[in-house]
Amino acid sequence: MTQIIAISNQAGGVGKTTTTINLGGALANQGHDVLLIDADPQGTLTEGTGFRDLYDQKIPSLHQVMVEPTRTEEINEIIEHHDEFDVIPSNKAMDGLKDMLVTQVANSEMRLKIAVDELDQDYDFILIDCPPDLSQILDNALLTAEQVLIPVEPTRRSIRAIEKMNEEIAYLSNSFPGQIDTIDILGIVINAVESVQNNDTKQMIEFFNDAPYDVFQVPERVAIRRAWNNGVSIFLHEDDAKTEDAREAYTEIAKMLERHTTEVEA
Repeated sequence: MTQIIAISNQAGGVGKTTTTINLGGALANQGHDVLLIDADPQGTLTEGTGFRDLYDQKIPSLHQVMVEPTRTEEINEIIEHHDEFDVIPSNKAMDGLKDMLVTQVANSEMRLKIAVDELDQDYDFILIDCPPDLSQILDNALLTAEQVLIPVEPTRRSIRAIEKMNEEIAYLSNSFPGQIDTIDILGIVINAVESVQNNDTKQMIEFFNDAPYDVFQVPERVAIRRAWNNGVSIFLHEDDAKTEDAREAYTEIAKMLERHTTEVEA
């Protein structure tokens, strides 16, 4: 059974793409078949997995798959193979996707779900990197996954981000009764946690630890940024800088998802 997880936060710069790539690397390192979907028109995951050249090309992309019902099955043709996982890249054509979904596409909130159902390969996990806003694209990702991980910074603005996610989940659950069961928040990923923490950071971590979700801390490590620059996760990246604790953090999240899969299948 494929587990689909949206990696989402309406705030930008909180590590959504970093989480998606490195969690994908952790799951692949555990022996799973993984697909990453770049649903962000900015294409950050596409660049961070080494497919930057595809972003600028006029090629069939997720845009056509989602707006043209006759091309839904072409989702299998836009998959790119990476050393660790498969990737559906974003493309500059995605810039117009939000407006087209609102004005020109029937059943617009379900277009990604319909396309994912056409995948030929049975992946163990599909991770969707979401755009940093409330939009039809985000709704597509949440309705496709029905599960979400929320990356945050250890700052106060993250409180509102989680509140907005809960509001969006409530809206979608009320708007699509019978089409989805529920949308579950699986956990919070606190990114860029420094070794020496100030009082504000400590207070925020304590706040998140009281949340009714699994909470994970990923340390601030320069090797994570270098891995992104090289188009791989930290599990494939070799670096003289410290990497072990970051790998352990992402592996812990991957093991939570494995446990969740076992519970769902039981």
